[in-house]
Amino acid sequence: MACPRTEDLSALVDHALPARRQAALQRHLDACPLCRQQLGALQALRLQLQGLPSPALGFDLAAQLQDRLPRRRARRGVAAWLPDWLPAGLAAGAALASGLWLGGLLLGPSALVATPAPALARVFDPVPPGGLCAAAEICRLTRSRP
Repeated sequence: MACPRTEDLSALVDHALPARRQAALQRHLDACPLCRQQLGALQALRLQLQGLPSPALGFDLAAQLQDRLPRRRARRGVAAWLPDWLPAGLAAGAALASGLWLGGLLLGPSALVATPAPALARVFDPVPPGGLCAAAEICRLTRSRP
């Protein structure tokens, strides 16, 4: 087994790995002194971080914010089972549909069917329209069209 990533060793220290992965890492740690050393450093770092003092805020931020938040009233009837985003979603769908419909009216029915113009196909000729011939042989070449 290849040496595990540092994130996996950190998850092992935090007891955040599934039992199967934890057992596989333990087997690797039994055979790899470098990974054991790195695991020891991570465990020491965790103990040092746990030893840091926890600062006291001096005020209750949750209580201050709770007073400012609007209270939600319980909905009754049909509105009780409708999701909150439904009115905005319906409005967005109506706006999109009307925009597509108005755009179709503006462009006309011919805009819905793409028909390539024959002049656009001339771009693929050996000498494009308005181009100068570098040699007389090139100017006489014609491209066969399907």
